[in-house]
Amino acid sequence: MFQRFSPPANQPKYRFRCLFCGAEYAPDPFRLHCDQEHEPSLLRAVYASQQLTVRPQLPGLFQFIDWLPVEQYLSNVGKPITYQSQGLAQHLGLEQLWISFSGYWPERNARLLTCSFKELEAVTVLARIPQENQQVLAISSAGNTGRAFAQIYSRHGIPLCLVIPEKSLPAIWASESFNPSVRLVIVNKSEDYFDAIQLGRLISKLDGFFPEGGAANIGRRDGMGLTVIDAAVTLGRIPDHYFQAVGSGTGGIAAWEANLRLLQDGRFGEQAMTLHLAQNAPFTPMVDAWKAGEREIEEMTASVAKMRINQASAKVLTNRQPAYSIAGGVYDALTASQGSMYAVTNAEAQQARALFAELEGIDICPASGVAAAALLQAVQSGKVHKAETLLLNITSGGFERLQTECKLHYLKPSLGIDAQAISPEFVASRQSDFCPD
Repeated sequence: MFQRFSPPANQPKYRFRCLFCGAEYAPDPFRLHCDQEHEPSLLRAVYASQQLTVRPQLPGLFQFIDWLPVEQYLSNVGKPITYQSQGLAQHLGLEQLWISFSGYWPERNARLLTCSFKELEAVTVLARIPQENQQVLAISSAGNTGRAFAQIYSRHGIPLCLVIPEKSLPAIWASESFNPSVRLVIVNKSEDYFDAIQLGRLISKLDGFFPEGGAANIGRRDGMGLTVIDAAVTLGRIPDHYFQAVGSGTGGIAAWEANLRLLQDGRFGEQAMTLHLAQNAPFTPMVDAWKAGEREIEEMTASVAKMRINQASAKVLTNRQPAYSIAGGVYDALTASQGSMYAVTNAEAQQARALFAELEGIDICPASGVAAAALLQAVQSGKVHKAETLLLNITSGGFERLQTECKLHYLKPSLGIDAQAISPEFVASRQSDFCPD
């Protein structure tokens, strides 16, 4: 299943660096945080290879293995593709609109069978785990992330405990039967990702389990950052502007970190790429904080949060605890890139999805519709100009196409837990129920 990759130099492939205090640490697939006592901060991977060597002999995303925190790779994996838009670009009067597409679109050699760029992070996180590891990964999701991890871990028979809100059940499917190594736990009658996060964290603290870590996991960020790396390699330069919809904000952070590595490489220009990040109104905690000039997000009551989440069409963007304020998080990335944030309504997102399907020829998911709508807003407001190089990250697409060509298998939950019952004591008493067969 795994094949070893030997770095060219006789030195560690990467090291961790704390973005608050600068402390550095040796490679460790389970490290998520700095050991020093200070305010919350992300760790960043600093790679020994400052210049990227693209390795076309390796499968899929592992062509960029120099800038992935892994020392082994998997076969039969995909990658994002980058192409120049014609239809949408002409419609908007843009000369250099490029699309990063993650999903299923065989004509363009896009073959991510999860139809999501979350597959990039799932593969990278899996490739970081030592083969002798016996612990079970516990992860929470609102949809796309869970589907990606469930498919990839099932395919390789790796134990996984996935926790989702019940309303996300239709999102957990695969084009092949699921392996019993994956256990699905749902929070009954819940649409709120926060409930699943709370339960997943408690499970990850049990003996025999370990946490995936969310934005704190450099495997997730550097996997998703490959959308920007692939685009820069395709274009031969760093784009001027980058558009993406965000929920936890991890993908936006990943894009900025990829930009920094490309700047350090020196062969892709000196362009500090401007981030344009969007959320689905009325659930827009990061947009509200950014437009108010605040580093801290104003806390919502549970009732208000759930009401707004219920109204948003892109449920995967409704994370109540995004990586916004943390050192190295979304606020810092937007500040450094002189970026912008956009609130996109359901109607705007749906119109953008229809426009993209008509002009580009492939269906895209609600979250990608939010990103496309943000691009339309930016063009209309004059924040971008026709001669600039723009990259639109279509984080998920081709699901309707995949449905016509593949039989889908839906993962059945192993158990359901009421949100009101979630507590350390209750979770500890049900420990065996969370263990995969």
